[in-house]
Amino acid sequence: MNAFDVGWGLVKEKGININDSKNPYTDMILSGKKTVETRRKPTLDPYIGRKVGIIRTGKGPAKLVGYAKVGKPRKYGSKSEFDSDRRRHRVPSDSKEEKSSGYGYPLSEVKRVKPRNVKSRGIVSREI
Repeated sequence: MNAFDVGWGLVKEKGININDSKNPYTDMILSGKKTVETRRKPTLDPYIGRKVGIIRTGKGPAKLVGYAKVGKPRKYGSKSEFDSDRRRHRVPSDSKEEKSSGYGYPLSEVKRVKPRNVKSRGIVSREI
């Protein structure tokens, strides 16, 4: 179990799940092609300003593949706003992930790591 000291005790490291079952989003994040992670609800708000693990899911066992810092999201209020940010979030227009509204979280300070299995579970995030 990994943890770090934030001055008031140890906090377990967290990683956010990125579903690669239909598209190679983790590779796009790690290569710098995908710079925004989209979510229907503001589920990544607890991680704004924090470095989190990037966990590949949807293709075999969950694996920690990198780290990134989560930025303050943009709220997409319409399909045209979502479409205008497509070059950053890389969600295909014919995808079930296509959203007319939702949140786009900028990812920065991306770093690739040697993949390792993550045994914890979680819908949005997991301990790493």
